[in-house]
Amino acid sequence: MQSSTCLNEQDIAQLFAQPSAHTRANIAQKVAQRFENVTISERERELAQDILGVLVHDAATLVRESLAKSLARLDNAPHDVIVLLARDMDEVALPILEESPLLSDDDLIDIVVKGSDAKHMAIAGRELVGEAVSSALIETDNKRVVARLVANEGALIDEVSLVTVVERYGDLDEVAEPLVHRSLLPAAVVSRLVSMVSDRLQDYLVERHDLSDELSARIALESRERATIAMLDNVAREDFPSLVLELARDNRLTETLLLRAVCMGEIGFLEAAMAHRADLEIAKTWRLIHDKGPLGLRAIFRKAGLPEPLYASFRLALDVFHEMDPSNTEFDRECFSNRMLERILTQFDGLEGSDLDFLICQLGRGAGVGADPHVAENAA
Repeated sequence: MQSSTCLNEQDIAQLFAQPSAHTRANIAQKVAQRFENVTISERERELAQDILGVLVHDAATLVRESLAKSLARLDNAPHDVIVLLARDMDEVALPILEESPLLSDDDLIDIVVKGSDAKHMAIAGRELVGEAVSSALIETDNKRVVARLVANEGALIDEVSLVTVVERYGDLDEVAEPLVHRSLLPAAVVSRLVSMVSDRLQDYLVERHDLSDELSARIALESRERATIAMLDNVAREDFPSLVLELARDNRLTETLLLRAVCMGEIGFLEAAMAHRADLEIAKTWRLIHDKGPLGLRAIFRKAGLPEPLYASFRLALDVFHEMDPSNTEFDRECFSNRMLERILTQFDGLEGSDLDFLICQLGRGAGVGADPHVAENAA
């Protein structure tokens, strides 16, 4: 050879003559080094491309791995070679998928559609990820891939895709945490997130994204009401009236709390709350709420001072409750919630989402009862 770095015909001859995969791997590194050299001659470039055309099909994984690692960061390597390496087995492809600037969005989307989870993870961590590629990665429905993607500030993600992430994974900290910490989030995404994430992440959203006093107050209200409903599992039915009194004294027996209770299947609590607001005995309240005709619920609803736009939601929830045989001592709240989700999406136009808690918030806001005046007053 003429030197240790320049390429010549002898390199091709050695490539075909050597049975050693290690030797061919070393040749791959040498070829890559010459591509980086700005003084490479046209003849050397032709030779390099010929050698790469052989090595990219080498039967030894070691050779293709060496080639991929050597070419991964180059911006002047042959595009067809880069694509072949990117489509290779994971051990070969990952360096290319993580770093090569030569892969187009179309190249990457094709690999997302056909590739492995490991390839999806590599693409999600690229320095720059286009919107179309991000959308394709989200559609893999792999929470680990989505978590890495939303944690990557170099990933461009459009609003529709971000909303999809919130609806699918907003209640999973491993995805919600990096999503909340993205430097820029559309207001619509923040609005959906606050109804789903933990109190700690809600506090961060409020602080980081400069939310209005009104939205901050709504976040505080929804968080508090979710916590109240969640604790009902630990409250005996006979203790509901005393809990209702305590909530009423603190101005916390709100319309949205009752809406959340009925939609989540907490009917015993709803009965006690409606009895207090309507100033009726529990037994009479029970008969009105569970009246099979149309008049009983309507009467107690009005006497309890609940806003008319919420009536359809209460009627729907109680119909679902009665369909599920509430006399069963092992009432399945998860099944109830899933059925409520389906019914709400079917019967209320304009509502979107795949999370019942978020839909409850939408129903409350749509009825004009999404703000607690006491919370709003304090926030102001």
